[in-house]
Amino acid sequence: MSVGTILNRQERRRQHTREGIQQATLALLQEIGYADLSVRAITERADIGYGTFYVHYGDKDDAVWDVIYALAESERRKTESELADVPYPLKEYRSWVRMFAYAHQYRDGFMQFFGPQGSAVLTARYQDYLMHIHEENLRAGRYSAGIDLPPDFLANFMAGGLMRLFQWWLADPNAADPEEMARQLFRAIYRTEPPA
Repeated sequence: MSVGTILNRQERRRQHTREGIQQATLALLQEIGYADLSVRAITERADIGYGTFYVHYGDKDDAVWDVIYALAESERRKTESELADVPYPLKEYRSWVRMFAYAHQYRDGFMQFFGPQGSAVLTARYQDYLMHIHEENLRAGRYSAGIDLPPDFLANFMAGGLMRLFQWWLADPNAADPEEMARQLFRAIYRTEPPA
């Protein structure tokens, strides 16, 4: 048996354990919610030792972030695929509609993670995630805010604005629907109505 085979087996075992932790975390989030989630509950559900958890994650927020990130990336890839041929600036508008619709669909989860009783760590990570998506798209020329400003400035502006809008909007059950939220955001950024 070669060293490469041993490393591959160890890496597969490590990946399998990590996936078990992620599955346990997701299941528990759905069953008991973020506030009642603990590392002990995750390790019991994943059937691993308490110390094994800390080989893979620093704390429960690290495990929860992996779950949030995987779900967000799946939705982002779907959106990019479906809007691949849509021209700027309609693409931005439609992607914002989808973002608000996704947040609305998972309102309870969003509020658990990012609301007043949520996690500052998860909120910051999600805002950074939004910033990186916007910066990547701006730098790649997939869209433009129509303003001659550095992409990192615009990406941070957009991520901060989106995060705060999500928090405000999701806390108010009588607020506008996802399409109206995206329309208002488009009007705020572009100073015109979204294209049809």
